[in-house]
Parts: sequence; C-alpha cells; structure tokens
Amino acid sequence: SHVVDALNEHGYANGVQVPGEYVEQIVKYCASTGLMKYWNPHKECEAIDRLVRNAKVVEIARRYLGAEPILWLTQLRWSFGDSTEQRKVLPSLHQEPLQYDGDAFHYDTLDYKSLTIFIYLTDVDPDSGPHVVIEGTQKKSMGEIIRIILSDADAQRKFGNRIKTILGRKGTALFEETRSYHKAARCRTKRLMLSIDYVIQ
Repeated sequence: SHVVDALNEHGYANGVQVPGEYVEQIVKYCASTGLMKYWNPHKECEAIDRLVRNAKVVEIARRYLGAEPILWLTQLRWSFGDSTEQRKVLPSLHQEPLQYDGDAFHYDTLDYKSLTIFIYLTDVDPDSGPHVVIEGTQKKSMGEIIRIILSDADAQRKFGNRIKTILGRKGTALFEETRSYHKAARCRTKRLMLSIDYVIQ
C-alpha cells in the first residue's frame, strides 16, 4: 500500500482519514471521563479498541513491521494553550513513565522496528500543537543514534525543508516509524490526540 511505501521511504505517511463515528465516540468518552491524559484507553473505550483491531490498520502494521504486530500502548491526551482550560480537567489516573519534553525533537525506541499512529480528534491548525516530523530520519547514522533529543536550531540547520508540520481536520491519521525525529509544536488553543504503538516483540 502507499502507506507502507511512504513509511519505508520517508519514515511517515499521512493522508489517511478515520471515520467520523470513531472520532465522535472517542470525544464523547473523553467528555464523560474528564481527564487530560489516558494511559491505554483502548481497555475502556470501545471505539479505540475497535480502531486498534481494525483489519486495515493491523494489515498496514503487519506489512510495515514484517511480522505480526503487537499492540504496545495507546495514549489519549489533551494539549491546552490556555492554563485556565487545563485546570478544568483532571490529570491522568495512572502513574506514567516520564517522557521526553514533547516540545523538543526526539525519537523513541520501542523496538527494532515500531509503528506509531497519531490520530487528531480535534481540527489541528498551526496554533493547535500540530505534530511535526523530520522526513527520512527513521534511518540514522551512528552520530544521530546517540542524539535522542535535537534542538529546533540543530534540526533546522541539519534537516531544513525535511521538517514537516502535519495539519488536518479531526479524523486525520498519521502513520510514523517511531524512530523518526518528531515533536509536538507549541499548542496555543487546544488539541485532542490519540496515539497507538505497535511493536514486533
């Protein structure tokens, strides 16, 4: 498929839309629970569970990973530009592992090969904290492997026009090799995003 080809060549693939009914049900689930972050929400939200088991999604993961994909983690999270909005929701119910500063370019190593799918559940414009990925950085030189975090200035100097900002309406899905350099742009409004991680072992 074009998604698998783009993943192999560029480290990411976009232009995929998730049906509106999934988006509506996930947003409704968030409204009913009122949290800011959810750790493995597929265990509680039927729409997310159906999404992670969707035959087309699993087939893309299988073909890209070259093995039967294993669901590693799902996360659902709000980002807010306005701290008064943020105070209206509860933080997560779970003790979560510490993660890198999402505002800096970084890459994650979940497995030898892994696939993350990011799904926008609100419309994302330049002010809504869009996902940013650096094209072609899924394959790294030895020097790049040891640099897990990359400043904006270094990224601009080294990769320039390969830095891609992904905008899209709610339901936009982005498939990404988890080892590609990526970050969330600064959020000035609000954004709800689901991420799904598949690994090999």
